[in-house]
Amino acid sequence: MRIVIPRVGRLLLFLAAIGVLRAEVPAVKEGASYDAGGYLLNNNVWGKKSSPTGWQVIDDIHAGPKLSWRVRYDWPVGSAPHGVKAYPSVITGWHWDLWSSDHRLPRTVSTLRHVLTGASVEIANPGVQNVAYDLWFHAAGVHPDKNKQPTDELMIWLDARGGAGPLGKYVATVTVGGAEWRLNVGDIGWKVFSFVRTVPSSSWDIDAKAFIDYLVAQGRMTPDKQLTSVEFGTEVFRTNGEGSFTVTDYFVTID
Repeated sequence: MRIVIPRVGRLLLFLAAIGVLRAEVPAVKEGASYDAGGYLLNNNVWGKKSSPTGWQVIDDIHAGPKLSWRVRYDWPVGSAPHGVKAYPSVITGWHWDLWSSDHRLPRTVSTLRHVLTGASVEIANPGVQNVAYDLWFHAAGVHPDKNKQPTDELMIWLDARGGAGPLGKYVATVTVGGAEWRLNVGDIGWKVFSFVRTVPSSSWDIDAKAFIDYLVAQGRMTPDKQLTSVEFGTEVFRTNGEGSFTVTDYFVTID
């Protein structure tokens, strides 16, 4: 039997094959997460108690080798003017009781060659917020499911809006990966290293391993630590009405 597929049908099959057509996905509500092609989108609202009337939703997701997503939010200043209200983010690896489904982490720092990552972002009606990676590390031989306490946290700020600033004290301005960064170091029960780009960027490709190598070379981190997570998103301190954060072509490649 010969089956004839109409021209429109052939076009739809072709578009589906190349990934242009994507299944409709549900909105990710506050506190929920969603598996998106191995990445884990996390609608993190950990500071909501200080701004209980605030809200946030991830409502546009395009999964694939590169991930695109949008989060909308409105976070009044509340009772903590300088406190983070939320960190809507995409996770590779571990985040406290959560794991992404791709099983690429943990990895011992000394075995890593590259942690390549990139994206483009657009912020509508920016408030006080950043555009930042959050990398987590655990001690050698410690599995995060058995001992959640990390030893180190590495943040890479590509942008800071509205006067947002990192935790800890400024220690130096350094060059990593061909760009200039202000390094802050703090301690909240684990070490927090924040690299803040002196010239903000809305589109980039970076090797996060270069920041790890810098810390190891400076004696601030040991190479036997485990990289357990690479996260990326926006820490929102407060907004002036509704805003949105749109990410396109996000990826993480670990080797």
